[in-house]
Amino acid sequence: MPDHSTGPTATAAASGSGNAHGAPASAPLIDIGINLAHDSYEPDRDAVIQRARAAGVIQMLVTGSTLASTQSAIALARTYPRQLFATAGVHPHHATELTPARLSELRELAQQQVQQIGDFDFLIRAVVGAVLAALLFAIATMMVQSVRERTSELAVLKTLGFTDRAVFLLILAEAITVCIAGAALGLALATAAMPIAARFVPGLSMPKITLAIGLACAVLVALMSAAVPAALAGRLKVAAALAGR
Repeated sequence: MPDHSTGPTATAAASGSGNAHGAPASAPLIDIGINLAHDSYEPDRDAVIQRARAAGVIQMLVTGSTLASTQSAIALARTYPRQLFATAGVHPHHATELTPARLSELRELAQQQVQQIGDFDFLIRAVVGAVLAALLFAIATMMVQSVRERTSELAVLKTLGFTDRAVFLLILAEAITVCIAGAALGLALATAAMPIAARFVPGLSMPKITLAIGLACAVLVALMSAAVPAALAGRLKVAAALAGR
């Protein structure tokens, strides 16, 4: 009969001041092995999960000790994404029940979970790559058109003392501003939507490093897309630009 308490198997997930057992008093905890798939939890399984959460156990690893309990553990992990995670396997007490057919099913279950994660990662990379390519083309086109429509304005700036370098940097600054503003808005919306998406995709999150990489990519896209239009604007000849005006 499994123990319904989560304390003995929980490990600290953050550092802090320790207590008599060596675990931080206020640190979030992760239970590294709980038999939630066992039949004994059937009457109050949801209540146990909620009590554990209230006690500071933010995540739990549900142990699969047989083929049936592995399937139940995976189902629980899908019901409580980012809070419950599942293992696939057979406890030594049930080793005699492990037939080649059941072993094959266990392997298939494990591979399915890994494949789902791999497919999702590939999908994310493909979408991000396509978006960056489209963004690069769109911004380059926009900047070329902007420079073309502002030829006389840029020429006037040069007559007022703007150097080729100053005009070049001005166009780059405009592109960087647009890209960073768009990236910040997109990342903010993604961060707000992440808790909703995590209900359907276990383990999905938005780390701070992702936000930093997103903003860095926005700057890179701006520099790549605006480099040529900015160079053309910097080399603009005042006499030719104002001819016929």
